[in-house]
Amino acid sequence: MNIEAKDLQTALIEASKQLECSVIDLEYEVIQHAKAGFFGLFRKNAIICIKGHKKTKKPHQEKAKKIQNENFIKYSQKNLEKNEHSKEHRESFQKSLETNAPTKEHYKVKNDVIFDSFHKESPEEKNIASYIDEIKISLENLLATFDFDIKVIQVSVWDENCVLIKLDGEDAALLIGKEAHRYKAFSYLLYNWLNAKYKIQPRLEIAQFLENQTQAIENYLKILIEKVESAGRVQTKPLDGIWLKLALEKLRERFPDKYVAIKQNDDQRYIVVNDFLKKNE
Repeated sequence: MNIEAKDLQTALIEASKQLECSVIDLEYEVIQHAKAGFFGLFRKNAIICIKGHKKTKKPHQEKAKKIQNENFIKYSQKNLEKNEHSKEHRESFQKSLETNAPTKEHYKVKNDVIFDSFHKESPEEKNIASYIDEIKISLENLLATFDFDIKVIQVSVWDENCVLIKLDGEDAALLIGKEAHRYKAFSYLLYNWLNAKYKIQPRLEIAQFLENQTQAIENYLKILIEKVESAGRVQTKPLDGIWLKLALEKLRERFPDKYVAIKQNDDQRYIVVNDFLKKNE
């Protein structure tokens, strides 16, 4: 029998209730340890497999076991309070970064400011180099709250509006996530913070994920570029997140004299390349 709960102590208490025995009589195996996670990205419940429990030998032992259970519950409560304190610390750190994490799974963006501003020159003079050390320290403090092995490898100036952030570690794949959903969430988190505080944006590289995706999108765009050169126009397949940004960047660089923009149809976003319309058309 498997029992799942938010932490190991709660799982053991629940198992003891179901089997009507003392916690110390349980014979169990921990399948998965609980992890608090960060901004809901990495949270995991504790899972235990109950193999059985020792039978009660003497009636007079019930009182002793009851006391032991009460002590165990008190100990568990202290651990829960400790976890709550840790959670408050993370929430306080989140507010100090002046950021808002995305609240929806699909991370729908209502406008193209994240992508379009990547290609526009800032009207204000910014010395991004002066922010680098501060950004790196804040990132290191942020990653220290994670339950994963992730380190800040590099923070440097990418261009006048962007900083390159390189992260790596044994758990890099976990931060990227299936279909890059955690990569997208973390990218938006960094964007909200850096744009609000410094009026700049991040170029996030985790391990070699961005490099690999850049190569993949370049291979895809080769076919599209051939179509533009032969037919004068093209429309990409639905894209999102980093793929949409990379494709937009590459197509605008390749066709500076054409209309290259993001269009949206319901929840799908794609890029169109066409000739600019003349006033008399």
